[in-house]
Amino acid sequence: MKKNAFKSAIAALAVSAVALSSTAMTAIAGSATGDTYDTSKYDPSKADPKPTISINKATVGISKISDPVEMTLSVSGAEGYYAPTGFHIDYDERLTLVERDGDIAEIGAAGKKLNKDMTKNGDHGIFLTTGASENSGRDGVLWTFDLKVPSDAKIGDVYKVEVMYKSTQTAKDLFTNVAQDEAGQLMQAWVFTNGIEQGSIEVVNDTPTTQPTTTSTTTTTTTTSTSTSTSTSTSTSTSTSTSTSTSTSTSTSTSTSTSTTSTTTKKVTTTSTTTKKADAAKTGDTSAALAVAGLAVAVGTAFVLRKKED
Repeated sequence: MKKNAFKSAIAALAVSAVALSSTAMTAIAGSATGDTYDTSKYDPSKADPKPTISINKATVGISKISDPVEMTLSVSGAEGYYAPTGFHIDYDERLTLVERDGDIAEIGAAGKKLNKDMTKNGDHGIFLTTGASENSGRDGVLWTFDLKVPSDAKIGDVYKVEVMYKSTQTAKDLFTNVAQDEAGQLMQAWVFTNGIEQGSIEVVNDTPTTQPTTTSTTTTTTTTSTSTSTSTSTSTSTSTSTSTSTSTSTSTSTSTSTSTTSTTTKKVTTTSTTTKKADAAKTGDTSAALAVAGLAVAVGTAFVLRKKED
């Protein structure tokens, strides 16, 4: 018993889900607001063609809310199939209708070959009609009218503008052919139950956006390094001979450290050999003695120079 009751509950939920899904699909399909269209005689799914009647979704900038907003009622998928039409347009009560050259609306290119009539419907609605002896209605804009949003409108505000179906015992809204035969009735049933795309006006932000300014600061650090280097070299060479040579070299450079080097060459003594006076007396040649002395001086000088180079 419990198992059967559980199965019954699941089945009931499934049926409810199907019903809800069907309702949602119908709403998405685009039926008109207002009265319910009677489909007991004509099945809309059998219509051929299946036209669409649409009101545009307009936007107005917040800086231009005092300007009229152009709204259009358009037809698609019914070129050469219709003539008699009657549409009640209902708009948000906060909107204001703005006339065009003294008329509440203006016929568009799709209805140029149709007779027309128009009238206000209450405080926030209009009723637009067409007719002809032939199915000369075309695809495109059938009607154009102007609405203005309130002065206190804010960014993001949305105002509905919709096709509203009306039906009484003596009159009903139309979208059919001249003969109003079965084909025309099926097309009409489709339009008011599945072929309506509703419109709106939305207030948007049209003010320019100011981009933030970015400032970048760069800091440069300079480091100064000073180095001092001093080097001193002294070299001295002394000879007992008549020739003495002294050399001093000094070098200075800038560095972070200072060093001083002093080098002194050891004293070098060179003694030349002098020829005994007896020999000189023997030779009696004073020029020879002078030559020997000069040679000794030259030898001493050469040594000193050689030591310096070493």
